[in-house]
Amino acid sequence: MSALGLAAAIVSGGLTVCAHAEYLIQPGDTVEIAVAGLPDLKQRSVVNPDGAVAVPMTRPVKVAGLGLSAAQTLIKDQLSRKLYQQRMSDGRDSITAIGPDMVMVTIAEYRPVYVNGDVTKPGEQVFRPGMTVRQAVALAGGYEIMRFRMNNPFLESADLRNDYQVLWMQYVKLQAKIWRLKNQNAPRDKEQDAALDAQTQAPLPKAVLDSLRANARTQLAVANERFIAESAFLTGAVKTADDQIAMLRARQVKDDENVQVDTADYNKLKEFSERGNLPMTRLSEARRLFLFSATQSLQTGVQLVNTIRERDDARRKVARLDETSRSEILAQTEQATVELGEVRSKLQSVSEKITYTGVIRSQLSRGGGATPAIRIVHAAANGGGTEAASEDTPVVPGDTVDVALHTEVPEITQ
Repeated sequence: MSALGLAAAIVSGGLTVCAHAEYLIQPGDTVEIAVAGLPDLKQRSVVNPDGAVAVPMTRPVKVAGLGLSAAQTLIKDQLSRKLYQQRMSDGRDSITAIGPDMVMVTIAEYRPVYVNGDVTKPGEQVFRPGMTVRQAVALAGGYEIMRFRMNNPFLESADLRNDYQVLWMQYVKLQAKIWRLKNQNAPRDKEQDAALDAQTQAPLPKAVLDSLRANARTQLAVANERFIAESAFLTGAVKTADDQIAMLRARQVKDDENVQVDTADYNKLKEFSERGNLPMTRLSEARRLFLFSATQSLQTGVQLVNTIRERDDARRKVARLDETSRSEILAQTEQATVELGEVRSKLQSVSEKITYTGVIRSQLSRGGGATPAIRIVHAAANGGGTEAASEDTPVVPGDTVDVALHTEVPEITQ
């Protein structure tokens, strides 16, 4: 008889195969030994790994591999004709000879059955005679259809779809930002709008997409206007400085001429004054005019130098404006590209979760659930080996039931 047939016959017959086979005791089973009329001798012992069980008043008896009737006969033989002294209620000692009919041997607890896989509480389960796979799974809390340990699939699906939409909005915003940075400070043309529409395709309402695209176009226009205004301001500052420099140079020429004239007048009047032919007041007036002309010429020169420096600074700013703008655009584009990659990864993850959740939700709505694939791995003491099983297949102590739920979730392509 095969191992499966033997196990089925054992369980269906209350651990008795027809009329000539019975369950064989194995290490891990708990054997109870009792002697009628002697309650002190009642004890439970677990069959140790060597296959022996402790027996009162004698050495351990090896029972592994024996049926219950054979084990009982062996233990009766060990205890028969043993004398047991006990104290009576009146204080007298009584000696009782143990007879074979007084000894009773039963299996108090069987080795557990182990349930593994997609169940709520995997692990060992207490065996009961006649147990089937269905009952073992029931003791393990039933099938765990949410084997991905998610929350209520209906609520989870709603939350995931909200996250999915938010991520798509972030995706569109980042694509629009990259488009804006790419076209910033560039001439406006119709191809830019077509490129924006192509880059921002997403499963979002048309009104939302139109709003995000319009916002990107507005930001591009504002950025370009700001760049043009700043460039025009700096260019105007350079032109204004050039005009001031030209005026100051012309004024400096006149100031130098005035200094020369006033210097000549002062020297001539000074000679007259030294000869005594000119009052001192007239010489003082000439000296004051000479000093005023020299001071005015010096101030014009300083103002000219400052204006030239300001013009050169403005020219450098004009030259750096485009370079700085390009540098900022490159840095922002790089950052937006990194964020776009992160959003793509999150979108993929949420998309997979939505697919799994949708399939499980659909199965729950249909009431079908997942289809269990069941295997029973028999212990070596039960003959060993693995067999496919159904929920109605009987199990025996020591068996391991492996449960796998097949939800038939479609694979998401990258």
